[in-house]
Amino acid sequence: MDLDGLDALLAKLDRMDREIEGDVGTIVKNNTIEMTQKVVKNAEFTQGYQTGYTKRNIETKIVSNLVGKTISKSEHSGYLEFGTRFMDAQPFIFPGFYNQKKQFLDDLNRLVK
Repeated sequence: MDLDGLDALLAKLDRMDREIEGDVGTIVKNNTIEMTQKVVKNAEFTQGYQTGYTKRNIETKIVSNLVGKTISKSEHSGYLEFGTRFMDAQPFIFPGFYNQKKQFLDDLNRLVK
């Protein structure tokens, strides 16, 4: 049995895989940046904004081509996000995440259609 063009097919599939991975990386990067912007905007409305410390300590970190993170380095972010027994929660990270999640999935779906 002889299969003509198998090497060309495998090469084309490999090339398509690299192109899609690059496109996914761009989607991850852009959506992580957009999410960070939303989280920073949400942080304006927390009690921690009085000094601006929480807002200034939110950053984007691209870990790899397929992993991006929005991080709050403020020591009291957890208290603001989840609340304490003395203070109601004032979430600013999760609302940004859930808002951006829909856009991220839409962007990925557009890529595979």
